[in-house]
Amino acid sequence: MSEKYLIIGDGIAGATAAKTIRDKDEDADIKVFTDDSEPLYNRIMLKTYMKGRLPKQYTRMHDKSWYEKRNIDLHLDTKVESVDTESKVVETCEGFSYRFDKVLVATGGSPRKLPEDEGFENIHYMWTIDDAERIKNDAEEVDKAVVVGGGLLGIDLAVAYAENDVETYYLIRGENWWSRGLDTEGASIIHDRLEEKGCNVLTETSVSELEASDGEVETVLTDSGDRIECDSVAVAIGQTPNSGLVDVTKNDKEMVITDEYLQTSNSSVYAAGNMVEYRHRIFGDKTVNGSWDHSERMGECAAENMLGENNEFDYINTYGVGHFDAQFLAIGDWTGEPVSRKYNDSHYRRLFFNEDRVVGAVLVGFTKGQERIKEMIRTQEKIEDKEELLDKEYWK
Repeated sequence: MSEKYLIIGDGIAGATAAKTIRDKDEDADIKVFTDDSEPLYNRIMLKTYMKGRLPKQYTRMHDKSWYEKRNIDLHLDTKVESVDTESKVVETCEGFSYRFDKVLVATGGSPRKLPEDEGFENIHYMWTIDDAERIKNDAEEVDKAVVVGGGLLGIDLAVAYAENDVETYYLIRGENWWSRGLDTEGASIIHDRLEEKGCNVLTETSVSELEASDGEVETVLTDSGDRIECDSVAVAIGQTPNSGLVDVTKNDKEMVITDEYLQTSNSSVYAAGNMVEYRHRIFGDKTVNGSWDHSERMGECAAENMLGENNEFDYINTYGVGHFDAQFLAIGDWTGEPVSRKYNDSHYRRLFFNEDRVVGAVLVGFTKGQERIKEMIRTQEKIEDKEELLDKEYWK
């Protein structure tokens, strides 16, 4: 009898897992469940679509026939309510039950709501292709917008509005954009580019109150005392994990915890994607990453191990922002001791170390040597002179 594999989530992690299982086992019974209305689309391309620079069809990666050709049973518009790990049964919200031998939880997260949001109609959150379409249409129609959130998705929202000639106010809680990995010196390059596009960047600024009428926000009040009248608000302040459907060990943020093989505390349950905390041989027990390429490789590795292989997941991830002439790249882990240098108003580099080993990097403008940096991280190469790695001559 063929093995039954259930995959919950049709993002890049889930879809890649389904393909990997089929490529390695032509007889496997594979079912994919997603509450999305469309098969896999490219979330990376949504930022371009939101700006109105890309037709919607170019965001699509798979159609229904892709799954049919591979004998993968795709269930769209299907929300999984629970995973019973004892009886090995998945229950959907529609009341259907499906047995499994192994299940992959690749459900990702949902946008965290602004605490002041009372369900206002003109507050937008970005995660699905439908969200992207609403924001695209909104950016083409409104005159003034407030964007909240100083991370990688927040900057996509800010640029989407600004590039549609919307008067855009970008609220960042910290001292600078993406303070997780950048200091004020490096972030100043990004801030300048945002201002050039028409974004008004307000750092150390949070929303304190929303004034609304007829179900729509009309004014955003900030903790610094500003009153910003607006037509729309777009928010990207993080995600909450979609992990409540399965009873396995989780961290204090409700992310599913796995070992280095992406196996959870239950031997029949694996997890992959951006809301998973896992053990990494270089970065440690509490590693969380969510880049597209990282989730893709995660889905592949989880699938291989569901099939009985024993492959350690030790991928070195990369994030990128391509809105500006000064390209932004973040590699690896950014919790080590940093050394940095700003070369000019377009070039900056910050490297992170765990003792004498590189564990991460943030590159702005000057991105040469990125593969070499990944190799240094992967091989845990010992570095005698950290400052030498900031010299441009080193990377020629």
